[in-house]
Amino acid sequence: MRYFRLCLSGLLCGWLSSAQAADLTLYLGDNPPFNSFVAHRPEGMAVEVMTEVLKRSQLSAENKDFPWARALTTVQMMPNHCAYTVGRIPEREAKFHWLGPIATVQGTLFGLRERQLQIRSLEDARKYRIGDLRQGANAIFLESKGFVIDYANTEDQNLRKLLVGHIDLYPGTPYSAREIVQRLKIDPQRVQALYVFNQIDLYLACNLQTPSATLAKLTSAFESMRADKTLQKISAQYEARFALTN
Repeated sequence: MRYFRLCLSGLLCGWLSSAQAADLTLYLGDNPPFNSFVAHRPEGMAVEVMTEVLKRSQLSAENKDFPWARALTTVQMMPNHCAYTVGRIPEREAKFHWLGPIATVQGTLFGLRERQLQIRSLEDARKYRIGDLRQGANAIFLESKGFVIDYANTEDQNLRKLLVGHIDLYPGTPYSAREIVQRLKIDPQRVQALYVFNQIDLYLACNLQTPSATLAKLTSAFESMRADKTLQKISAQYEARFALTN
């Protein structure tokens, strides 16, 4: 009876039903073509992988779009919360349960071709301003090497800052750079890959208090996709479409 009276407001009932509806809450980073929100809908290679993982594991999930640093902090605090795609780096190893790898990417410094920058090592990059996402794997790696990062909330912001000269270098991946350049309707010839400085495996990262039975279902589903080549088939559909090279 008390629950019924509270539900008369509608709002509380909606919140309760939403909270009870999904087995998992998934936070998607802005990391095209692997995962991002377009017109308020998740899309990308990793989204397709996770959709199939959930189907095979018979688990439901609610997808959420949060700023990346906030999403990772929330996942660390909340059981049954996960984020993807998360670069599995030493600084994060003990903070999450890991499922993957979903994909492997090369951390690459990009610049404007018209500036004709010559970057042959990370030392060459130290004299330039570098922009990246707060708590992004590339940012964490570069900070560990002593770089100071000009932070942005989204990859779009990074590319816009590069175009207007607020930063000199943008650390991304050949896949994400190509997708964002297309999204912003920029001439792809203006953005040039200058130097590969890192290689990162991308995973689903889940809260440490997520039940072991849930994690076992996710792992079994993912491994079955690897075994029957579904993972490779999904990946192959994107590899040919989203490479930005010199």
